[in-house]
Amino acid sequence: MSPQFFSDEEDPSPKETKPRADHTRKAAPRRGRELSAEEGNATVLELYPNQCAVRRDGVPGRSLHPYRMSTLAFDGKDRERSPVCVGDRVRIEVNAVVGRCVRRNRLVRSAPNSRDPLLHVIAANIDCLVAVAAAHDPEFSPGIVDRFLVAATSQGIAPVLCVNKTDLHAPGAAKPWGYYRTAGITVLETSARSSAGIPELHAFIRGRVTAFCGHSGVGKTSLLRRLLGDENYGRVGEMSAATGMGRHTTTSAVLLPGPEDSTWIDTPGIMNFTLVGVDKSGLLILFPELAAAALNCPAGCAHADEPACALRGLPRFPSYRQIGNSL
Repeated sequence: MSPQFFSDEEDPSPKETKPRADHTRKAAPRRGRELSAEEGNATVLELYPNQCAVRRDGVPGRSLHPYRMSTLAFDGKDRERSPVCVGDRVRIEVNAVVGRCVRRNRLVRSAPNSRDPLLHVIAANIDCLVAVAAAHDPEFSPGIVDRFLVAATSQGIAPVLCVNKTDLHAPGAAKPWGYYRTAGITVLETSARSSAGIPELHAFIRGRVTAFCGHSGVGKTSLLRRLLGDENYGRVGEMSAATGMGRHTTTSAVLLPGPEDSTWIDTPGIMNFTLVGVDKSGLLILFPELAAAALNCPAGCAHADEPACALRGLPRFPSYRQIGNSL
């Protein structure tokens, strides 16, 4: 059974108090405060219902600790599906999580299948986001790739596009992801099956906290198996003949200690990624090549249907329009 813990307001010991007339009245829920980075003594590795696995500072291995939503909820903050996420720095006392430290950044989306407006914070305190796409099977899809790149850039996270399964790409065929390099995005081409490009990917993320994100079936887990040198890591799924997409094999984010002070976060396959904290007025700057081209637009150009808009015809302009219309 998970150990219980109590805050000062929840101390169950008897106290001398005057009886209240209204015995049905409940105390207001406890609201916590964000701790400073210096107050943290553990890092969240994985989430479970009402508890999380952490790596405590200076203690080898991982351990499981309970938390209370009422202790970790913060006034004035957007409501989150869970008060902690993978990558969070937290404080452990009496074997329980009693506080969450301020985050440098976060990878967040609207929580799917929720009636209430909840946020799903996938991971926090990230240095680099690797948006994994497939060259084939499933076909390369720029829509979700651009959403990941925008989310990363808006949070000050270095974005990288990793095109996996290049062994399935026909030699000499056009690469639909080629324009990302001209847009200033770092592009790495890999094949988890043949190990092509794995050393280059490994060198790029060495010493960083890196989150791997993408559709199901693009090979995130297979890439991590190569990087970790552990062929037994994860469960690699097969493609679904009905949908053409991969079957979900990673059901929640998990933080993996890599070699040479690297930290890697494996995330579930995501079908829909709703941007949070990005508005239309600040979207253009998150597409650097479009922002540069916009300097040649006529005064008052809304970058919509204007014939003289300098963004028309640029490769990522459709993604910009689509994301803008969804905000």
